[in-house]
Amino acid sequence: MSFAAVGSRDGPRIVGLGFDRTSIYDPKTFTEVLGPRLLRPMMDPVLIPHGSELYALSRCPAVVGEAEFMPWFFVFDLNLPYVGGATGWREMPPPPVFPCRLNPLEYRNPPEIRVASYAMVGSHIVLSVQQDKGTCAFDVDTKKWEMVDSKNLPFIGHAVPLGDHRFVACSKARDGAAAVFSMEVAGKTELSITELLVESKGIVPGHFWCAMGMGRFSSFDVRSVDPGPEGKLEKARIVHRTYSQVEGDDARTNSVVIVKQQRQIYKLHDRSCHLAYPLPVVAALTL
Repeated sequence: MSFAAVGSRDGPRIVGLGFDRTSIYDPKTFTEVLGPRLLRPMMDPVLIPHGSELYALSRCPAVVGEAEFMPWFFVFDLNLPYVGGATGWREMPPPPVFPCRLNPLEYRNPPEIRVASYAMVGSHIVLSVQQDKGTCAFDVDTKKWEMVDSKNLPFIGHAVPLGDHRFVACSKARDGAAAVFSMEVAGKTELSITELLVESKGIVPGHFWCAMGMGRFSSFDVRSVDPGPEGKLEKARIVHRTYSQVEGDDARTNSVVIVKQQRQIYKLHDRSCHLAYPLPVVAALTL
C-alpha cells in the first residue's frame, strides 16, 4: 500500500491506496473514510499529489493477469464529489515508456517494466523506468505525455522538491548518495536538468524523505539489528533528520549548502509491542 498527503478544500488528507482500496484519513478529526475503488488493482502504486489531485501510477505495469493490468494511470480529485464504485478515479493515458504497444512476439515474452525515478516538476510529472527508454513528462493541465529527454533521469526513486526548481534525490552517479538537482521542463517538450555542487557534511537519505517547505526536508530510517530466529526487535529506533538549504557564498558556482538542523530518535511507546525484522518505512508525510 502507498500513502500520500493531499490538499483539499476541507484541509489536508492522508490517502492510502493498495490493491483496489482507497483510504482517506483526516488528521484533524482522526477519522478515516473509504474512498472510491480502482478499476484495476495496484499493489504498490506510485502516488504523486498535485494540489487537490492525486495521481496513481502502476509501479510495475503488466500485460497479463489481473493485478497491475491496464489501465495503469489514474487521477482522483479530492475536491470533486464522487459516488460509490470507481467513479472517483479517472483513467489517464499511460506513459509512452510503458508496454502499451506490443507485437505478438513481445506479448509472448513481455518486458518487465518498473518505474525507477520520478518527480513533480512544476506542472509536469517526469518519469523514467529501469530500462534505457529516456524520460517522459505528463502535463497535468493538458493531460498529455511527451518524451522530454533521450536519457533516463540521473537519480533513483522520488526527487523531493526544495523550491526554486531544485530537488534532492539519490544520485545514480554517486552510488545512491544524496545530491541536489536543478530541473525544469522547458517548452513542455524538453527537460533541463543539472546536478548542483553541494557543500555539506553529509546527507543521510534513510528509507524515506519528504519535503517540509522553505528549502527544508527530512529523512527517516529505522535502525535495527537482526534479532535472530525470534524475529522480533526490542530496541528498534526510528531516526528522523531535518536538513535545510542555504545559498552558496558565490552564486556563480551554482552551488548550494545543505545544513543538518535536527536529529531525533524515537522508540516504541508500548514496551509490550515489537517490530518485525526487517522494518521498512512505508511513508513519510508532511501536512
